Amino acid sequence: MSADKDDSRLRADLSPEDREAIQRRSAELGRRLEAARQESVSLPRRTSDGTSRGQAMGRALRVSAELIGGIVVGSFIGWGLDRWLGLHKPWFFVLFFLLGAAAGILNVIRMALREKKTPPLASVKDDEDADR
Repeated sequence: MSADKDDSRLRADLSPEDREAIQRRSAELGRRLEAARQESVSLPRRTSDGTSRGQAMGRALRVSAELIGGIVVGSFIGWGLDRWLGLHKPWFFVLFFLLGAAAGILNVIRMALREKKTPPLASVKDDEDADR
């Protein structure tokens, strides 16, 4: 019984303009939520079966293979040149090791730039985006 009195007293404290403003805001919020639901249905969802994790692992393995491959190939070429020329000091090995490392790093940078060019997934607009 006291809850009914408190409820009626709260309703009496609101002016008709305040009630109308609250109803308008509530309706606007409902429209925005519905629009966000419709938009999220059309967005591609990341599945829980690990496809996004698998894609990330694939990228990580490719990056490491590019980097290690450049170093190994450069080192092998330098070692081969040192042996073929009969040099007792590993000058070509060191030179081609550094060149292979630079080539591997350059390949990783190129791959990162290619990934950066792909647009990110769309997100749901928030209040600040809607005002702009």
